[in-house]
Amino acid sequence: MSKRTHIWLITTDQMRADALGIENSAVLTPELDKLAAQGTLFTGAYCASPICTPSRASIFTGRYPHVHGAWNIGTALNEDEITLCDHLKKADYKTIGIGKMHFRPQMKGDFSQEYEEPAYRDRGRSTDGTYYGFDEHHITEDNCIGEYIEWLRERDPIAAERFSKDRFRASDAQSDVWESEIPPELHQTYWIAERSIDAVLSHKTDQPLFLWSSFVDPHHPFDPPQAYAEMYADTDIPSPIREAGDVHLRPEHLLRQGQGGYWPGGGEEHSHNEEHLKRITRNYYAMITFIDEQIGRIIKAWQQKEMYDDLIILFTSDHGELLGDHGLMYKGPWFYEGLTRIPMIVRVPGMAPGQRVSALMEHVDIVPTLLEAAGLNSAYGIQGVSQMDVLAGRQSHVRNSAITAYIAHDRGINAKCLRTSRYKLVVFTGETYGELYDLKEDPQENHNHFEDPDYRVIRLEMMELLVHRMIQDQDPLPERRCSW
Repeated sequence: MSKRTHIWLITTDQMRADALGIENSAVLTPELDKLAAQGTLFTGAYCASPICTPSRASIFTGRYPHVHGAWNIGTALNEDEITLCDHLKKADYKTIGIGKMHFRPQMKGDFSQEYEEPAYRDRGRSTDGTYYGFDEHHITEDNCIGEYIEWLRERDPIAAERFSKDRFRASDAQSDVWESEIPPELHQTYWIAERSIDAVLSHKTDQPLFLWSSFVDPHHPFDPPQAYAEMYADTDIPSPIREAGDVHLRPEHLLRQGQGGYWPGGGEEHSHNEEHLKRITRNYYAMITFIDEQIGRIIKAWQQKEMYDDLIILFTSDHGELLGDHGLMYKGPWFYEGLTRIPMIVRVPGMAPGQRVSALMEHVDIVPTLLEAAGLNSAYGIQGVSQMDVLAGRQSHVRNSAITAYIAHDRGINAKCLRTSRYKLVVFTGETYGELYDLKEDPQENHNHFEDPDYRVIRLEMMELLVHRMIQDQDPLPERRCSW
């Protein structure tokens, strides 16, 4: 492809794979459905970690959480990591990041519930002064962090005060759902779209552009603008996945340590009644519809600049949302499909449109896939594999497994989840028990076969595959420069 091939990475926060209209008729996502019709929908895409920071860093580096340094929320991506932006800048790309990045902690290290100052959060790297390779970045994080809240204060101080109070009132799963009174055109989602549109329309088209539009929603609290919530007032919402006593399927040490505590990223048990859960789900879908509409506005900007025909687009999320499944909310040290399987749409000019593939894909595959799609070489140290052979129809798959990790050294958890086309294995460091699901026979993951003698051979085969993957996934850097 030509040097003028532009790249647009779109991410959401906490969006399930089954929250796309093309996958779930209850959800209104016409723009993303059209994008899937133009490109390839991967139905077997899995996150690097079931929480924000590790997955985002893996999306951006093509490297695993245990390697790039940002192994959990509250850690920071190593400044010497080579990012997608660094690779693209070597090919003269202009690089712009807008929205939620979360490569560094949002809260102070003393757990005081105070936020880090922008000077730390948004500072440039000491090596080149860029923000992890971004020539330009406009960050807004969760709650009241970043440029958005300042923009809102300038336009509507009353709305800004309401937004701040609303965000801090959401302290648990019982009180984090409402319909926002803030007008859509003043919403954080709208602001991210506005900044993205500005970036596209002001770009000089003789230079290739990489734009990352990173939406904060549908992360909890579940607070869409009122008008979007009303779209789902009559939508029939099925009950979440849960069977009586399924809590006993969970790992024992998570039950012990989680009582009365907080896992980094959430993952709380809930006691919602059916109506409360349905309201949460309707609002969750409404937030996604609002994002979808804004994606459509940005697409029009690409088209207005006559850049759309030369545009590679990749849409995904950092992880999913438990949304009441198995009696749990949010995210955290769990590996259920609703949390680990993510939406993944890839559109590459010249590739066959409207493909739907079950090939396994990981977050670390994004960097090498985008580089090859743009006609650039991958680099040593990237741990992902390009999915271009799948996109081009040359192979049905390039992976036979996908790994998701939850690492919380300070909380005594180090877990790996291995997913194949049929089975899911979860292993916890230092524990003799684990989880094994047969997703063909039990797609809702209600029957743990880890200790089942009928699945002993399957468990051993999965364990052996996991060992090989863990050896393979060690950091290949630094690169050897000579043989002596």
